[in-house]
Amino acid sequence: MKKICNNKGFTLVELLTVIAIIGLLSTLTVVSMSVAKTRARVSVALHDEDQILKAITFLQNDTAQWPGHQAVGLPCDKAPGGCLADNEICGPDKNASACVNRLSDGYAGLLANHATPYPNWSGPYLKVNILQDPWGNEYFFDTDYCVNLDDKPCGCDNTGPHAVAVIGSYGPNEQGVLTEVVGAYDCDDVILIIAK
Repeated sequence: MKKICNNKGFTLVELLTVIAIIGLLSTLTVVSMSVAKTRARVSVALHDEDQILKAITFLQNDTAQWPGHQAVGLPCDKAPGGCLADNEICGPDKNASACVNRLSDGYAGLLANHATPYPNWSGPYLKVNILQDPWGNEYFFDTDYCVNLDDKPCGCDNTGPHAVAVIGSYGPNEQGVLTEVVGAYDCDDVILIIAK
């Protein structure tokens, strides 16, 4: 008896359908990995900010001052004497907008004492490698950072803006200063509020 083989292959429509499904699954995987990578970087930034807060606490305990010789424990608009001219301490963002002083400078008092010395300084209080966020920018310290009622940066929503003291990162878009005004940050900043 003769066997008849009916060797049908895949049709072109079936092959295209399989290729389309594989392409869709690949796209979804890449997108979800990108989201997970951003979340992981935000977590690292928050951890680093906590380490910077600990260093600021050590500086505060030794010298009774915050970085930049600022009053301890209050946003600068509530501190005696108000805000100093150089109350923002930050490195450049991706547009090269920058504050006058950086956390790595002696002015901040975390790595070295300043030319105008901090009394009873016994640092350094921080490791240098903590000063850069996961996107490669230096963290900032700001004692008049604007947040809304939900404690989110004012760039997200301007409802009930008020000033707080924060340690922050320019976040995933690496953009901090959006205007000519230093201290105008944007919505994707990753911040740790240290005083209200």
